[in-house]
Amino acid sequence: MNQGLRQPNGIGIGIDGEVFITDNQGEWLPANKFIHVRPGEYHGMEWVLPDSLSNLEMVQPTVWLPQHEIANSPSEPALMQDGPYTGQMIYGDVSHGGIKRVFLEKINGSYQGAVFRFTQGLEAGINRIRWGPDGALYIGGVGMIGGWSWKEKRHGLQRIKYNGKVTFEMLEVQAKPDGFEITFTEPLALGAGNSSNDYSIQQWWYQPTKHYGGPKMDLESLKAKVVEVSQDRTKVYLGLPGLKNKHVVYFRLSDELKSSSGQKLWSSETWYTLNNIPTE
Repeated sequence: MNQGLRQPNGIGIGIDGEVFITDNQGEWLPANKFIHVRPGEYHGMEWVLPDSLSNLEMVQPTVWLPQHEIANSPSEPALMQDGPYTGQMIYGDVSHGGIKRVFLEKINGSYQGAVFRFTQGLEAGINRIRWGPDGALYIGGVGMIGGWSWKEKRHGLQRIKYNGKVTFEMLEVQAKPDGFEITFTEPLALGAGNSSNDYSIQQWWYQPTKHYGGPKMDLESLKAKVVEVSQDRTKVYLGLPGLKNKHVVYFRLSDELKSSSGQKLWSSETWYTLNNIPTE
């Protein structure tokens, strides 16, 4: 049994056939969460516990989803089954709108990873997503006037399907012992991505309290001391001194970056939850 959940909305089977859920920011949740469900773990919401269990240690979420930045009311997760993102995960959001994408990797036996924007501009806030027998993704939207909604839209049912075209963006962000490696969906243009000024980076952590939500703790900026573009120009290694466990690492890439085909970045931001720094 899992304990300490506040307001999970939807269950999904994800990477490696494992179960994932999301939980919504509120009391004892300083930000929204993307959670790998494992038996017996405690997720921090103290109001649901008797006093005898109030000293339980909260397990870190698989991925923090910062409020108003990449989530407000995250909903059902699902596994991507088509296109270049096959094997990654997605989730909807009722009041932030659209669908978000999650890349996961396993470090020290636990999943962690990065969250990206994926879609926006859909008919309503997304509550449920299902893959259909035709290979398309069917999207169910809900909402209400004056409250829990995306732009006060109340309902919607849409179908989207991969069109075979490549969008230039970050495909993966992987933690390394002394930094991160970013993989792109297309090679970078010659000369692009070589400067540390192309990457604005911050890190912080969250402190759960009885209050609704919470601030970014010890927010600080980081500067890449090493920038190495791979020979095929699809990867960039960033050497980052000062990284800390159990922190969120935020990346904002320069809007001027282009791919070898001349495309600009579709989305330039990602939030990586660094629960564990790999040793090799």
